Amino acid sequence: MDQLRRVCLAARAGLGMATAVVLVRSDSESETLAAASDRMGADAAELEYSLGEGPSRDALRLGRPVLRGDLDGDAAWVAYAPALAARGLRSVFALPLQVGAARFGVLTMYGRDPQVLDAERTTRCLAMAELATQVLLRGTASGASDSLAHALDEAIDLRVEMFQAQGVVMVALRTDLATALARMRAHAFQTGRSLHEVSLDILAGRLTLTDEGSDS
Repeated sequence: MDQLRRVCLAARAGLGMATAVVLVRSDSESETLAAASDRMGADAAELEYSLGEGPSRDALRLGRPVLRGDLDGDAAWVAYAPALAARGLRSVFALPLQVGAARFGVLTMYGRDPQVLDAERTTRCLAMAELATQVLLRGTASGASDSLAHALDEAIDLRVEMFQAQGVVMVALRTDLATALARMRAHAFQTGRSLHEVSLDILAGRLTLTDEGSDS
């Protein structure tokens, strides 16, 4: 699914992770790779399948996010954690894709370094999981409309652009992601524009947000 891979790419970029995958539950209750941002993600998913343990399986089984900011010394997966670390991946976030009690997939993101999942990044994770859920539901629903596909495309594009602009502001102000987003929101409010419009101007170099508040 091209849209599903775009969700993986957006999740990777928006969360600053190394790679991301979406797995779906098959009729045999096993997990099947549906999309990956790159080969690294596909290999990480295959490793979990081969070893029979890992975050994606646990997230699907438990029906809740499995978040490991640092796999060093993690006792939950005695084989998987060291094998993943040997591939240069030291953190993982897995979020089940579900509607009500029905769980049918998982979005899993891997990082090269230990990660801190604060409130802002948690919101991003949940937003990406929701997008992946919508894409999967559209793919399995009969008679899904082209307008829904277009809406999903636009939603993915919008999030990617906002995340990229947030990164630009973070670097320019030498601050964190939450502060960068706050500056973008403040500028959007002051100028009566949407956050998406502000993001596009930042990416095009038409707008620079400064820490003094005198934006140009």
